[in-house]
Amino acid sequence: MEPPGWIDEARNRTRRERRADAPVPEALPLLDKDLCDLLRRWVRHDALRRTRGALIKDAGPSGIERAEALCARLLEQGWIIRCERLTGGAWQWDALIWRDLPRLQTLLDVAGPGRRAETRQSLLDQAESWLRAWRADAADPDPDLLDELERALSQLAGDRTQGPDRLAWRLDLLRALAAWHDAGESGTRRDFALRAGGRTKALSEADWRWLEAGFDLERLRITRFILMAWIAGDVTLGWEAGRMMPLDHLHCVGLPLADLGRITAATAPRRWWLIENRASFERQARDPEPGTALLWMPGRPPAAWREAVARLLRLAPAPAWISADADPSGVDIACSVGTIWESRGLAWTPHRMGVAEWTATAQTWPLNEHDRRMLERLLARPALPAGLRALCEAMRTEGRKAEQEAWL
Repeated sequence: MEPPGWIDEARNRTRRERRADAPVPEALPLLDKDLCDLLRRWVRHDALRRTRGALIKDAGPSGIERAEALCARLLEQGWIIRCERLTGGAWQWDALIWRDLPRLQTLLDVAGPGRRAETRQSLLDQAESWLRAWRADAADPDPDLLDELERALSQLAGDRTQGPDRLAWRLDLLRALAAWHDAGESGTRRDFALRAGGRTKALSEADWRWLEAGFDLERLRITRFILMAWIAGDVTLGWEAGRMMPLDHLHCVGLPLADLGRITAATAPRRWWLIENRASFERQARDPEPGTALLWMPGRPPAAWREAVARLLRLAPAPAWISADADPSGVDIACSVGTIWESRGLAWTPHRMGVAEWTATAQTWPLNEHDRRMLERLLARPALPAGLRALCEAMRTEGRKAEQEAWL
């Protein structure tokens, strides 16, 4: 191949700009992998003029020769104008000017900062539209999840270190969480990863740390391991082998739901007490009242938990206290779990989640739009217990809610 002719444009006696006497190419330069990777790093910047020092820095401490070779190849093929200085009787280059950077970025499938910013904003705009639609259309909205999704979206919008690919993945995780909730799914982290990314290990440790920081994964029924039922207090359980396991001498016990579903015998307490907040459950389990058996109620319990508890209730029937957060979601959860007792003809009573606790707490968390809509639906239920109706009316009047951990 004949060497290209040069067009030299003098800037002064010691400076010139050199380019090939040829148009900008239509195709990518022919480069080996190392030089191609280096070129990708060079074109990630939108600046049309790059200094030699900056380009060599991109090449790394041992990449001076590669940087020199790449610059020479780009000059020969017509991609750059090379800025040169006369030093000691020889021309040395100290900068380059891209002749058509957008074309080169497109051919290399590399987005510069400007295009990355546009892509980021487009992704965020799409996510905002999706969240508005989900908020409006969700058949069973979860105000807590809505708050978490809104905070996570705001955090992602403010984190400029997230490139478009990573941002798109994190936004996909938000959609996957909402879909998991809407479908009533429950399972391990691997189950969620399979649903969200098509592989049981699709989420990295960094992804899980990010989700843990923004979401109550246990409440969303995404567990590290198999789903458990946590029980404490004055109850004894038995299985087919004939062995009975009293729990009153233990702080609390976690049983896989499958094992709880296989029990064949149980002693009935005077009362079951279901507590939503895990820390509150563990505090009350330290010294339960005689005759009281406690169950941790994992937020909106999955179908497997409800089925296992229904079996337990058939073997050990007793009325229940139900304690959930003093917020619209907590009232809805209490009523939903209460139907397990109603189906057995047993009574249940809201406990320590009324106006007295809500009034005494220092918490002043404001209701959001979904909270208010849920309150209206709750107050429209003729069978809503009187204590919960009074709580709902108070929340609607003052516009605030609270979490039971503050008092229980």
